[in-house]
Amino acid sequence: MEYSGTITKRYVKFVLFSLLVIVTSCQRDKEITRLLNSNKPGEIIQGTYEAGMSGDKKYVPLLLKDADNPAVSTALHFKGFSVYTEKMYALERILHVKPPHPYNGILVIPDSVNIKFYNNYWRSINKR
Repeated sequence: MEYSGTITKRYVKFVLFSLLVIVTSCQRDKEITRLLNSNKPGEIIQGTYEAGMSGDKKYVPLLLKDADNPAVSTALHFKGFSVYTEKMYALERILHVKPPHPYNGILVIPDSVNIKFYNNYWRSINKR
Protein backbone atom coordinates (compact mmCIF):
# COMPACT_ATOMS: atom_id res chain seq x y z
CA MET A 1 0.00 0.00 0.00
CA GLU A 2 2.83 2.39 0.78
CA TYR A 3 4.36 1.66 -2.62
CA SER A 4 1.26 2.87 -4.52
CA GLY A 5 1.22 6.03 -2.40
CA THR A 6 4.75 6.82 -3.52
CA ILE A 7 3.79 6.31 -7.16
CA THR A 8 0.74 8.55 -6.72
CA LYS A 9 2.85 11.30 -5.11
CA ARG A 10 5.39 11.09 -7.92
CA TYR A 11 2.63 11.19 -10.51
CA VAL A 12 1.04 14.24 -8.89
CA LYS A 13 4.42 16.00 -8.74
CA PHE A 14 5.05 15.14 -12.39
CA VAL A 15 1.65 16.47 -13.47
CA LEU A 16 2.09 19.69 -11.47
CA PHE A 17 5.58 20.22 -12.89
CA SER A 18 4.29 19.59 -16.43
CA LEU A 19 1.49 22.12 -15.95
CA LEU A 20 3.98 24.67 -14.62
CA VAL A 21 6.21 24.19 -17.68
CA ILE A 22 3.25 24.55 -20.05
CA VAL A 23 1.96 27.71 -18.36
CA THR A 24 5.44 29.26 -18.30
CA SER A 25 5.99 28.37 -21.95
CA CYS A 26 2.67 29.93 -22.99
CA GLN A 27 3.47 33.12 -21.07
CA ARG A 28 6.93 33.31 -22.66
CA ASP A 29 5.41 32.86 -26.13
CA LYS A 30 2.88 35.63 -25.47
CA GLU A 31 5.63 37.93 -24.19
CA ILE A 32 7.86 37.34 -27.25
CA THR A 33 4.89 37.94 -29.55
CA ARG A 34 4.00 41.14 -27.66
CA LEU A 35 7.59 42.39 -27.91
CA LEU A 36 7.81 41.61 -31.64
CA ASN A 37 4.57 43.55 -32.27
CA SER A 38 5.71 46.57 -30.23
CA ASN A 39 6.35 50.03 -31.68
CA LYS A 40 9.39 50.57 -29.45
CA PRO A 41 12.73 49.59 -31.03
CA GLY A 42 14.15 48.33 -27.72
CA GLU A 43 11.20 45.98 -27.20
CA ILE A 44 11.28 44.76 -30.79
CA ILE A 45 15.00 44.02 -30.51
CA GLN A 46 14.51 42.21 -27.20
CA GLY A 47 11.68 40.12 -28.67
CA THR A 48 13.75 39.43 -31.77
CA TYR A 49 16.68 38.29 -29.67
CA GLU A 50 14.46 35.97 -27.60
CA ALA A 51 12.76 34.60 -30.72
CA GLY A 52 16.15 33.86 -32.25
CA MET A 53 17.37 32.15 -29.10
CA SER A 54 14.23 30.00 -29.00
CA GLY A 55 14.90 28.73 -32.53
CA ASP A 56 11.15 28.38 -33.08
CA LYS A 57 9.98 28.86 -36.66
CA LYS A 58 6.58 30.17 -35.55
CA TYR A 59 8.21 33.58 -35.06
CA VAL A 60 9.49 33.87 -38.65
CA PRO A 61 6.42 35.74 -40.01
CA LEU A 62 6.75 38.31 -37.21
CA LEU A 63 10.47 38.62 -37.87
CA LEU A 64 9.86 39.22 -41.57
CA LYS A 65 7.29 41.92 -40.77
CA ASP A 66 8.99 45.35 -41.03
CA ALA A 67 12.40 43.68 -41.35
CA ASP A 68 13.71 46.84 -43.00
CA ASN A 69 13.26 48.86 -39.80
CA PRO A 70 16.50 50.85 -39.27
CA ALA A 71 15.55 51.96 -35.73
CA VAL A 72 18.28 51.54 -33.14
CA SER A 73 17.87 50.70 -29.47
CA THR A 74 19.12 52.98 -26.75
CA ALA A 75 18.85 50.24 -24.12
CA LEU A 76 22.28 49.43 -22.73
CA HIS A 77 21.98 45.70 -23.48
CA PHE A 78 21.23 46.27 -27.19
CA LYS A 79 22.80 49.70 -27.69
CA GLY A 80 23.79 50.37 -31.28
CA PHE A 81 21.98 47.39 -32.78
CA SER A 82 19.21 48.06 -35.24
CA VAL A 83 15.93 46.19 -35.54
CA TYR A 84 17.09 45.08 -39.01
CA THR A 85 20.39 43.64 -37.73
CA GLU A 86 18.73 41.70 -34.92
CA LYS A 87 16.02 40.36 -37.22
CA MET A 88 18.60 39.12 -39.73
CA TYR A 89 20.53 37.44 -36.92
CA ALA A 90 17.35 35.79 -35.56
CA LEU A 91 16.27 34.60 -39.02
CA GLU A 92 19.70 33.11 -39.68
CA ARG A 93 19.63 31.36 -36.31
CA ILE A 94 16.11 29.97 -36.76
CA LEU A 95 16.31 29.02 -40.45
CA HIS A 96 19.99 27.93 -40.42
CA VAL A 97 20.67 29.82 -43.68
CA LYS A 98 22.95 32.84 -44.17
CA PRO A 99 21.68 35.73 -46.28
CA PRO A 100 23.63 36.73 -49.42
CA HIS A 101 25.05 39.97 -47.96
CA PRO A 102 26.67 40.55 -44.56
CA TYR A 103 24.40 42.31 -42.07
CA ASN A 104 26.41 42.38 -38.87
CA GLY A 105 27.93 45.46 -37.38
CA ILE A 106 26.70 48.56 -35.68
CA LEU A 107 24.38 50.89 -37.60
CA VAL A 108 24.11 48.74 -40.72
CA ILE A 109 21.65 50.04 -43.32
CA PRO A 110 18.86 47.53 -44.08
CA ASP A 111 19.60 45.50 -47.20
CA SER A 112 16.56 44.71 -49.34
CA VAL A 113 18.39 41.76 -50.95
CA ASN A 114 18.67 40.01 -47.57
CA ILE A 115 15.05 40.74 -46.72
CA LYS A 116 13.83 39.41 -50.09
CA PHE A 117 16.09 36.38 -49.67
CA TYR A 118 14.48 35.43 -46.34
CA ASN A 119 10.97 36.18 -47.60
CA ASN A 120 11.50 33.93 -50.65
CA TYR A 121 13.20 31.24 -48.58
CA TRP A 122 10.33 31.20 -46.07
CA ARG A 123 7.77 30.94 -48.88
CA SER A 124 9.71 28.12 -50.55
CA ILE A 125 9.97 25.96 -47.43
CA ASN A 126 6.27 26.44 -46.70
CA LYS A 127 5.12 25.28 -50.16
CA ARG A 128 5.88 21.68 -49.26
